[in-house]
Amino acid sequence: MEAAKENKYIHIKLRELRRARGLTVNTLAEKIGENHQKVGRIERGRRSLTVDYLLKISKALGTPLASLFTEEEKEKKESNKNSIPSQDLLNIIILQVEEYCKYCNLSSQQKAALISKLFELTSSFPAEHQNLFLISLGETLKTLASLEEMAL
Repeated sequence: MEAAKENKYIHIKLRELRRARGLTVNTLAEKIGENHQKVGRIERGRRSLTVDYLLKISKALGTPLASLFTEEEKEKKESNKNSIPSQDLLNIIILQVEEYCKYCNLSSQQKAALISKLFELTSSFPAEHQNLFLISLGETLKTLASLEEMAL
């Protein structure tokens, strides 16, 4: 797929904005006071984004923070009116993973990677299948948690 059609994820949008402004990863890193490796991991979706990072990056790119989300939601609404808003989708996944992780020993980085991958996977489904996938995911994580609990 073309990058414009896959512009669903914030890390992809950030990379595109940086490139559109002719900035290198190193230049953006300097502007936000971080190292280039961290910015690279953010752009690859391998590092969780905090509001603080989003604010720094949006300021460095000269882009209002809301515009990073507005266009994404507008695209989703136009493509499918029944889709779950990205923020709701992410919140549901975070809650499910946090519930599962009560019974397992995942590091914060592993949790973030799991959440990111599940969000990406769920977002790839057509809207009418996202809710079903989330229900199945919840049941699967509950089963895994009960197995972990029995092992303790």
